[in-house]
Amino acid sequence: MMHYERSKSQVFQVPSALAVAQTAPDANRFGECICILTRWKGSIYKLVWRNLLLYYALYYMLTILHKFILDEDGKKTFVALAKYCSRNENSFNFMIMLGFFTSTAMQRLFSMQTMMPGTAKVIGCFTLAIKPNMPEGPFIVEQFARWTVIAWILTFRLVSKPLRDLYPDMFSLQTAGILRDKERLILERVEADAENSTPRPLVAIDWMLLLLKETSTHNRFAEKSSHLKLVEAVLAFKKSCGNTIKFGTHNIPHALIQAAIIMVYAFGLLTLMARNLEDDGDEDNHLANNIISYFPILPSMQFFIFLAWLKFGRAAVNPFGTDETDIDIKRLLKTHIQDSLRLTRLYTQNLEDFFGTMPQHQYNETDVVHL
Repeated sequence: MMHYERSKSQVFQVPSALAVAQTAPDANRFGECICILTRWKGSIYKLVWRNLLLYYALYYMLTILHKFILDEDGKKTFVALAKYCSRNENSFNFMIMLGFFTSTAMQRLFSMQTMMPGTAKVIGCFTLAIKPNMPEGPFIVEQFARWTVIAWILTFRLVSKPLRDLYPDMFSLQTAGILRDKERLILERVEADAENSTPRPLVAIDWMLLLLKETSTHNRFAEKSSHLKLVEAVLAFKKSCGNTIKFGTHNIPHALIQAAIIMVYAFGLLTLMARNLEDDGDEDNHLANNIISYFPILPSMQFFIFLAWLKFGRAAVNPFGTDETDIDIKRLLKTHIQDSLRLTRLYTQNLEDFFGTMPQHQYNETDVVHL
């Protein structure tokens, strides 16, 4: 993870640039569906192959038990149990039960993604709202942008284990150049104070509000109305942080997750025994029974589909984890830091810095003369 201060000398890469290589595949291109099905990284096969391997191992063990180990009475009992499982295999509507779980998880995931806080709007509005060419301007802008990023980090440390592992304490944030010494001491005191229940992200947002107050008091805004507009933007940012914490800490009830897991694995155990072992003397039927005994294609396909949906739903429950399909919080943080640095530079930049003398420059000078 790059340091906040060291990032200034590096090439900026905004979030939109990172998304170019991750665009959706072209559905009109011939063979694209095959390419998607054969992909291993982040695939459903990578999530369920261990379960399917165990499923086949148990299936073969039961087949060996029936054919080579059990005596005649044991085989009759085994056949009777297999018939019972075959009759009741489709007696439960597993799709409705599993569909309810996955739809709930997906709705929660969608709500969480839409409510994730962003830093660009708040930082950009503040940078463009204060008066230009003030000697203290760059310091104020840098301070506000850094506190915005700190609030974002402290928010996602509460819901993302990879970010907690990256920054296990406040001293690690200071080492990374994100926190200053006084800021670290304040945040550590807040955590140690048993009577103060204010979450750390709200402490950083309070700093942002106080900085807006100080900027307005010293008449540093270009327009007086900018103060209230920025307060509304910061409070909207605070609400997004709070919603993220709420969704991340108040998870789907464990009873619902347990019910889905029990249902899928109970179906898998049921299909392990659900097999047609009747032999009426027909050679073709005997051959078919032997094939089914060693190659449970249809039962394993059903179990694979249910297991895939279960894995998908469980991945949606915690989108900030360590799976390949989860949101890459470390990479997202990197883009927020780079974006904040890029936006703070706008305070000291003009169009002429990029394009030289612009056509409208002569009209700007004329306006000044008239004034």
